Amino acid sequence: MLLKDKHLYLVEDDPTNFAIIRTILRAQGANTMLDHWGDTSLQNLLNYPFDIDLFILDLMLPGNVSGYDVYDALTKNEKFKDVPAVIVSAADPDSEIPKAKERGIHGFISKPINRHLFPKQILSLIEGDEIWE
Repeated sequence: MLLKDKHLYLVEDDPTNFAIIRTILRAQGANTMLDHWGDTSLQNLLNYPFDIDLFILDLMLPGNVSGYDVYDALTKNEKFKDVPAVIVSAADPDSEIPKAKERGIHGFISKPINRHLFPKQILSLIEGDEIWE
């Protein structure tokens, strides 16, 4: 199992996308914590009993919140400032990749994801590589 014992924090508002991503990652042994990002999200994450290996963030979230906003909030906390993050989005990569790089995010993966490649991309990000696809 490629992602055995890895702990991933997924912010995704679409139930179908969440189910697909979670199924792919769990099949590779990952533990995936889902969030829609709200008032109690940071506190819930701080109470999570394991270290997070990677943040997986959708860009387009409800309530005028973006994946960039979530990333900024997460990395303001000392516990999470060094955790890598990837944007997984259907947004135009040509316009979003430069924004993600400027923010310090470690990658961008376009939706729809490739179910065979995705776990390898996630592992590469955890290991310190950047992915821009």
